[in-house]
Amino acid sequence: MIKKLALSLLMFFFLNQTLFAKEKPTLIFYCGITMVKPIKEMAKIIEEKYNCEIKISQGGSKDLYDSLKFSKKGDLYLPGSDSYRLNNLKDGYLLDGVYIGYNQAAIFVQKNNPKNIKNLDDFLNTQNSSVLCDPNSGSIGRMTKKIFLKYKDEEFLNKAYDNAVEIGTDSRNLNKALIDKRADISINWRATAFWPENYQSIDIIQIDEKYAPKKKLVLNLLSFSQNKQIARAFMDFAKSEEGREIMKKYGFL
Repeated sequence: MIKKLALSLLMFFFLNQTLFAKEKPTLIFYCGITMVKPIKEMAKIIEEKYNCEIKISQGGSKDLYDSLKFSKKGDLYLPGSDSYRLNNLKDGYLLDGVYIGYNQAAIFVQKNNPKNIKNLDDFLNTQNSSVLCDPNSGSIGRMTKKIFLKYKDEEFLNKAYDNAVEIGTDSRNLNKALIDKRADISINWRATAFWPENYQSIDIIQIDEKYAPKKKLVLNLLSFSQNKQIARAFMDFAKSEEGREIMKKYGFL
Protein backbone atom coordinates (compact mmCIF):
# COMPACT_ATOMS: atom_id res chain seq x y z
CA MET A 1 0.00 0.00 0.00
CA ILE A 2 2.78 2.37 0.98
CA LYS A 3 4.68 1.49 -2.21
CA LYS A 4 1.57 2.18 -4.34
CA LEU A 5 1.03 5.51 -2.60
CA ALA A 6 4.66 6.49 -3.10
CA LEU A 7 4.46 5.48 -6.76
CA SER A 8 1.23 7.46 -7.21
CA LEU A 9 2.82 10.54 -5.63
CA LEU A 10 5.90 10.12 -7.81
CA MET A 11 3.76 9.86 -10.95
CA PHE A 12 1.71 12.89 -9.88
CA PHE A 13 4.91 14.89 -9.35
CA PHE A 14 6.35 13.74 -12.69
CA LEU A 15 3.18 14.58 -14.64
CA ASN A 16 2.94 18.00 -13.05
CA GLN A 17 6.60 18.70 -13.81
CA THR A 18 6.03 17.61 -17.43
CA LEU A 19 2.98 19.82 -17.77
CA PHE A 20 4.87 22.69 -16.21
CA ALA A 21 7.73 22.22 -18.65
CA LYS A 22 5.30 22.23 -21.59
CA GLU A 23 3.67 25.40 -20.35
CA LYS A 24 6.98 27.23 -19.97
CA PRO A 25 6.82 30.13 -22.45
CA THR A 26 9.30 29.93 -25.34
CA LEU A 27 10.12 33.08 -27.28
CA ILE A 28 11.73 33.17 -30.70
CA PHE A 29 14.06 36.13 -31.21
CA TYR A 30 15.25 36.93 -34.75
CA CYS A 31 18.58 38.73 -34.27
CA GLY A 32 21.10 40.09 -36.74
CA ILE A 33 24.48 38.41 -36.14
CA THR A 34 26.20 41.65 -35.12
CA MET A 35 23.92 42.07 -32.08
CA VAL A 36 23.85 38.46 -30.89
CA LYS A 37 26.33 38.82 -28.01
CA PRO A 38 24.52 41.57 -26.05
CA ILE A 39 21.12 40.03 -26.83
CA LYS A 40 22.25 36.66 -25.43
CA GLU A 41 23.32 38.38 -22.21
CA MET A 42 19.97 40.16 -21.91
CA ALA A 43 18.10 36.95 -22.75
CA LYS A 44 19.63 35.16 -19.75
CA ILE A 45 18.37 37.91 -17.45
CA ILE A 46 14.84 37.81 -18.91
CA GLU A 47 14.72 34.00 -18.86
CA GLU A 48 15.56 33.93 -15.17
CA LYS A 49 13.14 36.72 -14.26
CA TYR A 50 10.14 35.41 -16.24
CA ASN A 51 10.83 31.65 -16.12
CA CYS A 52 10.86 31.41 -19.90
CA GLU A 53 13.11 30.20 -22.70
CA ILE A 54 14.40 32.48 -25.45
CA LYS A 55 15.58 30.87 -28.67
CA ILE A 56 17.76 33.17 -30.78
CA SER A 57 17.68 32.75 -34.54
CA GLN A 58 20.68 34.60 -35.98
CA GLY A 59 21.60 35.56 -39.52
CA GLY A 60 21.53 38.35 -42.08
CA SER A 61 18.80 40.93 -41.42
CA LYS A 62 16.97 40.35 -44.72
CA ASP A 63 17.18 36.57 -44.44
CA LEU A 64 15.70 36.77 -40.93
CA TYR A 65 12.84 38.98 -42.07
CA ASP A 66 12.08 36.64 -44.97
CA SER A 67 12.05 33.75 -42.49
CA LEU A 68 9.64 35.36 -40.02
CA LYS A 69 7.45 36.58 -42.86
CA PHE A 70 7.22 33.04 -44.24
CA SER A 71 6.74 31.20 -40.94
CA LYS A 72 4.62 33.85 -39.18
CA LYS A 73 6.11 32.61 -35.92
CA GLY A 74 8.23 34.42 -33.39
CA ASP A 75 8.20 37.29 -30.96
CA LEU A 76 11.02 39.79 -31.53
CA TYR A 77 13.11 41.00 -34.47
CA LEU A 78 16.34 43.04 -34.27
CA PRO A 79 17.90 43.91 -37.65
CA GLY A 80 21.22 45.70 -38.10
CA SER A 81 19.55 48.87 -39.35
CA ASP A 82 16.24 50.64 -38.78
CA SER A 83 15.73 50.66 -42.56
CA TYR A 84 14.45 47.09 -42.25
CA ARG A 85 11.67 48.39 -40.00
CA LEU A 86 10.86 51.41 -42.13
CA ASN A 87 10.78 49.44 -45.38
CA ASN A 88 8.70 46.55 -44.03
CA LEU A 89 6.12 48.27 -41.80
CA LYS A 90 3.65 48.04 -44.68
CA ASP A 91 3.52 44.24 -44.27
CA GLY A 92 1.96 44.63 -40.83
CA TYR A 93 4.21 42.13 -39.04
CA LEU A 94 6.21 44.71 -37.06
CA LEU A 95 4.35 46.37 -34.20
CA ASP A 96 6.04 48.45 -31.46
CA GLY A 97 9.69 49.35 -31.93
CA VAL A 98 12.21 50.60 -29.35
CA TYR A 99 15.56 52.24 -30.01
CA ILE A 100 18.35 50.49 -28.10
CA GLY A 101 21.51 52.08 -29.55
CA TYR A 102 23.26 52.52 -32.85
CA ASN A 103 26.08 51.13 -34.92
CA GLN A 104 28.28 52.53 -37.65
CA ALA A 105 30.22 51.01 -40.51
CA ALA A 106 34.02 51.23 -40.69
CA ILE A 107 36.85 49.95 -42.87
CA PHE A 108 38.32 46.77 -41.37
CA VAL A 109 41.98 45.86 -42.00
CA GLN A 110 44.54 43.38 -40.75
CA LYS A 111 46.07 44.21 -37.35
CA ASN A 112 48.59 47.07 -37.61
CA ASN A 113 47.41 47.72 -41.19
CA PRO A 114 50.36 46.09 -43.04
CA LYS A 115 49.01 47.20 -46.46
CA ASN A 116 48.88 50.85 -45.28
CA ILE A 117 45.23 51.14 -46.29
CA LYS A 118 43.90 54.70 -45.91
CA ASN A 119 40.42 55.14 -47.34
CA LEU A 120 37.62 53.80 -49.56
CA ASP A 121 39.72 54.19 -52.72
CA ASP A 122 41.76 51.21 -51.54
CA PHE A 123 38.86 48.92 -52.45
CA LEU A 124 39.77 49.48 -56.12
CA ASN A 125 43.44 48.63 -55.58
CA THR A 126 44.02 45.23 -57.18
CA GLN A 127 46.93 44.65 -54.75
CA ASN A 128 44.43 44.46 -51.89
CA SER A 129 42.35 41.34 -51.30
CA SER A 130 38.93 42.56 -50.22
CA VAL A 131 35.85 40.81 -48.85
CA LEU A 132 32.47 42.53 -49.06
CA CYS A 133 28.99 41.60 -47.91
CA ASP A 134 26.23 40.82 -50.39
CA PRO A 135 23.89 43.88 -50.46
CA ASN A 136 20.92 41.50 -50.71
CA SER A 137 21.77 39.56 -47.56
CA GLY A 138 23.07 41.25 -44.40
CA SER A 139 22.51 44.80 -43.20
CA ILE A 140 26.23 45.57 -43.61
CA GLY A 141 25.93 44.63 -47.28
CA ARG A 142 23.14 47.14 -47.79
CA MET A 143 25.17 49.74 -45.89
CA THR A 144 28.30 49.04 -47.95
CA LYS A 145 26.37 49.66 -51.15
CA LYS A 146 25.08 52.99 -49.81
CA ILE A 147 28.58 54.04 -48.73
CA PHE A 148 30.11 53.37 -52.15
CA LEU A 149 27.29 55.19 -53.95
CA LYS A 150 27.55 58.22 -51.64
CA TYR A 151 31.34 58.26 -51.91
CA LYS A 152 31.45 58.11 -55.69
CA ASP A 153 28.90 56.50 -58.00
CA GLU A 154 27.56 53.22 -59.37
CA GLU A 155 30.72 52.67 -61.42
CA PHE A 156 32.80 52.80 -58.22
CA LEU A 157 30.36 50.39 -56.53
CA ASN A 158 30.59 47.87 -59.38
CA LYS A 159 34.39 48.08 -59.58
CA ALA A 160 34.72 47.59 -55.80
CA TYR A 161 32.56 44.45 -55.87
CA ASP A 162 34.27 43.14 -59.01
CA ASN A 163 37.64 43.55 -57.26
CA ALA A 164 36.51 41.58 -54.18
CA VAL A 165 38.02 38.12 -53.79
CA GLU A 166 35.07 36.98 -51.69
CA ILE A 167 31.42 37.97 -51.12
CA GLY A 168 30.10 37.25 -47.61
CA THR A 169 26.57 36.99 -46.28
CA ASP A 170 26.96 38.70 -42.90
CA SER A 171 29.39 40.44 -40.53
CA ARG A 172 30.71 37.16 -39.09
CA ASN A 173 31.81 35.92 -42.53
CA LEU A 174 33.66 39.16 -43.18
CA ASN A 175 35.61 39.06 -39.91
CA LYS A 176 36.47 35.38 -40.40
CA ALA A 177 38.03 36.21 -43.78
CA LEU A 178 40.30 38.80 -42.15
CA ILE A 179 41.20 36.60 -39.19
CA ASP A 180 42.07 33.72 -41.56
CA LYS A 181 44.09 36.19 -43.68
CA ARG A 182 42.07 35.47 -46.80
CA ALA A 183 41.45 39.21 -47.12
CA ASP A 184 43.24 42.49 -46.32
CA ILE A 185 40.29 44.85 -46.22
CA SER A 186 36.54 44.90 -45.66
CA ILE A 187 33.64 47.10 -44.51
CA ASN A 188 31.85 45.93 -41.40
CA TRP A 189 29.94 47.17 -38.34
CA ARG A 190 32.56 48.77 -36.07
CA ALA A 191 31.25 47.15 -32.87
CA THR A 192 32.37 43.70 -34.02
CA ALA A 193 36.03 44.84 -34.18
CA PHE A 194 36.11 45.09 -30.37
CA TRP A 195 34.86 41.58 -29.63
CA PRO A 196 37.36 39.26 -27.86
CA GLU A 197 37.68 36.91 -30.84
CA ASN A 198 38.35 39.79 -33.27
CA TYR A 199 40.28 42.65 -31.68
CA GLN A 200 43.68 40.89 -31.72
CA SER A 201 43.47 40.37 -35.49
CA ILE A 202 41.63 43.46 -36.74
CA ASP A 203 42.03 47.25 -36.76
CA ILE A 204 39.51 49.77 -38.03
CA ILE A 205 39.68 52.96 -40.09
CA GLN A 206 36.82 55.38 -39.55
CA ILE A 207 34.69 56.38 -42.54
CA ASP A 208 33.44 59.97 -42.69
CA GLU A 209 29.92 60.11 -41.27
CA LYS A 210 28.60 61.75 -44.43
CA TYR A 211 29.26 58.44 -46.18
CA ALA A 212 28.70 56.07 -43.23
CA PRO A 213 25.97 57.57 -41.01
CA LYS A 214 25.12 56.10 -37.63
CA LYS A 215 22.38 53.48 -37.97
CA LYS A 216 19.73 53.11 -35.29
CA LEU A 217 19.14 49.68 -33.82
CA VAL A 218 15.41 49.21 -33.30
CA LEU A 219 13.99 46.15 -31.53
CA ASN A 220 10.61 45.15 -32.99
CA LEU A 221 7.64 43.31 -31.50
CA LEU A 222 6.10 40.85 -33.99
CA SER A 223 2.36 40.92 -34.62
CA PHE A 224 1.99 37.12 -34.32
CA SER A 225 3.87 36.87 -31.00
CA GLN A 226 2.24 34.46 -28.56
CA ASN A 227 4.17 35.97 -25.65
CA LYS A 228 3.66 39.70 -26.03
CA GLN A 229 3.86 40.47 -22.30
CA ILE A 230 7.32 38.92 -21.91
CA ALA A 231 8.43 40.28 -25.30
CA ARG A 232 7.49 43.80 -24.20
CA ALA A 233 9.34 43.23 -20.92
CA PHE A 234 12.44 42.34 -22.97
CA MET A 235 12.00 45.53 -24.99
CA ASP A 236 11.67 47.63 -21.83
CA PHE A 237 14.83 46.08 -20.39
CA ALA A 238 16.77 46.54 -23.65
CA LYS A 239 16.02 50.28 -23.75
CA SER A 240 16.71 50.76 -20.02
CA GLU A 241 20.00 52.09 -18.65
CA GLU A 242 21.07 48.55 -17.73
CA GLY A 243 20.26 47.29 -21.21
CA ARG A 244 22.17 50.10 -22.88
CA GLU A 245 25.19 49.43 -20.66
CA ILE A 246 25.20 45.86 -21.96
CA MET A 247 25.09 47.19 -25.54
CA LYS A 248 28.01 49.53 -24.80
CA LYS A 249 30.04 46.65 -23.39
CA TYR A 250 29.96 45.01 -26.81
CA GLY A 251 30.98 48.15 -28.73
CA PHE A 252 27.58 49.63 -29.60
CA LEU A 253 27.30 53.40 -29.16
